[in-house]
Amino acid sequence: MENKLSDVRTQYYVQAREELAKANAEVETQRSVIRGREDSLTRLNFTAPVRGIVQDIDVTTVGGVIAPGGKLMTIVPLDEQLLIEAKISPRDVAFIHPGQKSLVKITAYDYSIYGGLPGEVAVISPDTVQDEVRRDVYYYRVYIRTFSNHLENKHKQQFPIFPGMVATVDIRTGKKSVLDYLLKPFNKAQEALRER
Repeated sequence: MENKLSDVRTQYYVQAREELAKANAEVETQRSVIRGREDSLTRLNFTAPVRGIVQDIDVTTVGGVIAPGGKLMTIVPLDEQLLIEAKISPRDVAFIHPGQKSLVKITAYDYSIYGGLPGEVAVISPDTVQDEVRRDVYYYRVYIRTFSNHLENKHKQQFPIFPGMVATVDIRTGKKSVLDYLLKPFNKAQEALRER
């Protein structure tokens, strides 16, 4: 009787250990499934590295898949500084260089009331770019980094600058006196009379 009891007990322990091993294996399998689903869930949330405004959304299909490194949307940052893209004629680019002081005038705001945004030349494209509309026009892309992201009137009221606003850029390339302008035609005439 004691042997039978011992056999039943041993058989019970063996069966319990087998069931425990199966249960542990099932728990581990479910944990890996949960980790995979949590990973999928975290990939559903996108966080931009900057604060900004969504300009273009490239993927609008429900259930669409984005390739690794693919573009989902374009975000225009709302930082303390703006990056203004200007088009400069090839005949004017010779005296422009990075770090040069500039003044950005936003056409939506009257310059005589709101003023402009001081900035500096950040980047000049290495070569000319052909205009997409007027195919016979070429220009250099020049990026101006402003020191502020808003305009202020004399009452210190702030006026924000939004993506897509049109601007004109004054880049200070040097100083000329009124006498320089008056003497320019004479200097050109003198140069024309020289022999090479």
